Amino acid sequence: MKTLKKFTYSVVMISLITFTSCSKNNDNNDNNNNNGGEEYLTAKIDGTNYEAAQSPAVIVSATISNGIFVLTGGNNNGDTVRATINGYTGTGTYTTGDNINNTNSLSYITLPANSWMSTFDIGSGTLNITLEDGEYVEGTFSFEGYNATNQTTKNITNGKFRAKLE
Repeated sequence: MKTLKKFTYSVVMISLITFTSCSKNNDNNDNNNNNGGEEYLTAKIDGTNYEAAQSPAVIVSATISNGIFVLTGGNNNGDTVRATINGYTGTGTYTTGDNINNTNSLSYITLPANSWMSTFDIGSGTLNITLEDGEYVEGTFSFEGYNATNQTTKNITNGKFRAKLE
């Protein structure tokens, strides 16, 4: 019986040491982690961490076509952050929501069918492209989005992204 107690104690101790010493770092408090991947999109939505999916697939995409830049990052729940910049000219800061003629937009979309946007003269936002090398684009963003259906706002802050251009 004494041998069985020692054996059980040994198995429990080895298990505890193994599980506590081999942990994955999931500390996402500053929301700047990109899980070591080449592509990511992170932000805080009203103070809550948001991250585009990394598994089972990375759901981040970016395109530049005919002077229009489009960035999308979605999670596995279908929530999506999207940016559209018309008249895209490369690295620099682009604004949204500052005047009725500005068709640039930043939006946060949830299922089923809710969206908070900054476009024309609604909300306010910035998208800062810090790198565009023909293969990847990266930068930062923040905006206050407005939902016309339920007349609510969401503050999207600390946005960071890196996406392979398609």
